[in-house]
Amino acid sequence: MKFRVFLCVLLVLVLSLSLVSCENRVTKDEAKEQVNKLLDAVVDERFDDAKSLLHPKRAFDVQDLFERAEAEYNVDFQDSIELERYTGFSSAVYSSEVDGSSYELEMDIVVSGKALELTVEVVRNNSGFGIYDIEIDD
Repeated sequence: MKFRVFLCVLLVLVLSLSLVSCENRVTKDEAKEQVNKLLDAVVDERFDDAKSLLHPKRAFDVQDLFERAEAEYNVDFQDSIELERYTGFSSAVYSSEVDGSSYELEMDIVVSGKALELTVEVVRNNSGFGIYDIEIDD
């Protein structure tokens, strides 16, 4: 009898923790929304808006990142950024690397007629919510 009570309590605990974890995870829709806002802000040269999308613990110079990519790949992000397709994703309800939930989107984009790969990681943890990392490759 005590064993059954123990199992019931354990089951309730596990279910409760899993529901709490799900509430704090980054969803696919949230990650895509952050990416769309970022790309719109970069095209319109609203780098303060782009910076406001960053995670509080990962504040970096978004303008510098995109200007370096423009120079390296000979493109102009202000012309337009066409998101062709999402090519991959990775989701973690909990990642010890960020001490929270993360969602990483990989996508093919076209800028100034040139195909590039863009990877954006969005994180939610006790420090806040936002874009944690951006990588641009050819």
